[in-house]
Amino acid sequence: MRARKLETFRDRLAAALDDTRVIGPVGAPLGLCMLKDDELYQLFVAREARGTGVAAALIADGEARLAARGFATVWLACAIGNERAARFYEKRGWVMAREVVNRLETPEGVFDVAIWRYEKAMGPT
Repeated sequence: MRARKLETFRDRLAAALDDTRVIGPVGAPLGLCMLKDDELYQLFVAREARGTGVAAALIADGEARLAARGFATVWLACAIGNERAARFYEKRGWVMAREVVNRLETPEGVFDVAIWRYEKAMGPT
């Protein structure tokens, strides 16, 4: 978190607007889902929206958009130890494929972080 500040998130978000969906009222978003190539790159749900179906709606939309792009298998990164998120993904049909090192770009350079890589088959292309 120290390497990824609000300002850099704004830059990443601006660069990925075409690949981002937001849910909630204008000025008070409840969550977002951002895609990057074959990855469900960012999934965020505000604390007050957890357990309301917002995450399920966002991930379903992200999966549909990835499938429409023709990917047979898609992936997402889950922080190692984030059991709540892992259970959510598994309930939605995602499978923990392996632990990998994810290379995150920051203004200070690349930051390596170990993650659980979850994958989901989207069907034939």
